Amino acid sequence: MPHDSLRQQLAELTRLDAPVGFEEPVLRFAAEKLAPLCEHVECDVRGNLYATLSGRNPEAPLVMITAHADEIGFMVTSILPDGFLRFTRLGHPTEMVLPGQRVRVLTSPPLEGVIGVKPGHILSPEQARQTPPVEELYIDVGAGSADEAAGWGVEPGTPAVFVGELTPTANPDRVFGKCVDNRAGVLCVIEAAARLATDRPECSVEFVIAVEEEVGLRGAEVAAQRVLPDALLVIDTVPSGGTPDLPPTALPWTIGAGPLLKVRETKGLSTHGPLRTIVRDAAAAAALPVQVIVDTAGITDATSAQQASGDIAAMVIGLARRYSHSAVEMCDLSDIQAIIDLTVATVHRITDHSQLQRIPPTDAN
Repeated sequence: MPHDSLRQQLAELTRLDAPVGFEEPVLRFAAEKLAPLCEHVECDVRGNLYATLSGRNPEAPLVMITAHADEIGFMVTSILPDGFLRFTRLGHPTEMVLPGQRVRVLTSPPLEGVIGVKPGHILSPEQARQTPPVEELYIDVGAGSADEAAGWGVEPGTPAVFVGELTPTANPDRVFGKCVDNRAGVLCVIEAAARLATDRPECSVEFVIAVEEEVGLRGAEVAAQRVLPDALLVIDTVPSGGTPDLPPTALPWTIGAGPLLKVRETKGLSTHGPLRTIVRDAAAAAALPVQVIVDTAGITDATSAQQASGDIAAMVIGLARRYSHSAVEMCDLSDIQAIIDLTVATVHRITDHSQLQRIPPTDAN
């Protein structure tokens, strides 16, 4: 697929506003794309979206491929008498980037706003270097009173998100914008489904767009308990190094150098060895560059979902991104294309349950 098509689809996905607990726009988008490709599409009460693609061999393993729909954001906690909005964070937007940031408050219709910042003219040099705590920050939507803000539909519990449309750089493969984490993963799931629907694998596949990842990896755990797959491929973004503010040993992987294959996650997943071998063999056969990493920065849905039963082989295929949990997350479209190619190639290689055994069963004879 040409990268301009990937860019267009990623821009469409990142334009959707879907913070934690309000993922419906992304779920509807994914359902519309997956319904023509799969035999059955449905959403559970929690919000997870499931799309089933039957394989050619009913005895082959069941593979679950998942990415999370939610983005980091904010939630209004109160309206001040003069119309300013106090808020808390949904997920973990980076606190140091918040003052002066544009946001969108998700009333109907939405309200454009900004997180207030003290005038630089009255700040001492020391104050200018400090980030106020979130409890002291506020959103300004232009209201002159609490009644005016309420009349526009604002109330405690109203969500908000960063404003940051997908923006191309002079490098045709590199783009930045809000919620690249994890709309890029959702794009990979949809495109992998399109490829596998055309060229059916031996195994059956359950494509899952999960909710509530940013607040504790919650949705995917529920989804895996329902699907009970034999193998689990989680597609998510990963904070990357390669920038001047990080030493070479901190996050020693970068954008544009291929998918990230995690051996381990911080306080979480240790990748299933045989499945990791299948993925690496698929990459080698397709001449796809990969970066094998030990992730010291975070965890993904694989950490929670692999615990749904004692019989799930789990693996993360990651997308390196710069400037994580801000409105300007940057990624490389060539990495997204490689993740799609690698996911499809991996699924085609999973044909028998014995491939997932860490130690082959003892021959009774």
